[in-house]
Amino acid sequence: KQWYQRRVAITAGDFWLNTFMNHPQIAALLDETDEEVLRYMTQLSVEETEDIRSGYKIIFEFKTNPFFENSQLVKEFTMSESGEMGTSETKINWKQGMALTEKSGDKGKEKVGGKRDKPGDDPPSFFSWFEDNSMGGDEVGEVIKDDIWANPMQYYLDLDEDEELEDDEDQDAEDEVEGEDDDGAGEGEEEE
Repeated sequence: KQWYQRRVAITAGDFWLNTFMNHPQIAALLDETDEEVLRYMTQLSVEETEDIRSGYKIIFEFKTNPFFENSQLVKEFTMSESGEMGTSETKINWKQGMALTEKSGDKGKEKVGGKRDKPGDDPPSFFSWFEDNSMGGDEVGEVIKDDIWANPMQYYLDLDEDEELEDDEDQDAEDEVEGEDDDGAGEGEEEE
């Protein structure tokens, strides 16, 4: 818990925006307007229930922004007695003309004539996820909880585990070569 509190101090600026944009599954859900909203995100936290199998909540904190009034958006996942995952979430109080979840074509504009979206229209906003009350497992919530929350620096720095391992191995190899020069190996050879 203490480590997570210290993390708050270092997650300034566009930290969470970059973290989300560098995660392959979450990035696929974001468009330019979602990215603009995420610039105002100051903190992400996950609170698990005492019995981790019964649920958790994801808390997004935002500074004052031109999109909505909320300073905090929460999505809570709870396991029902029948074993189905249910959700409850903060209602987003969108500012006039800024409701990203009611878009068609351009974000923030209401649908003209109330027609259904046609194939090829813009995909729903990332923030539509907050308004989805469907039962069943929630992949986005699991990715945020298990992947992004658990290790945001991996995505902020855009490292994948293979690159991280290769970098460690390269550094080890460099250290070994430097060690050989120190013990007299290669004496008499001129450096180029």
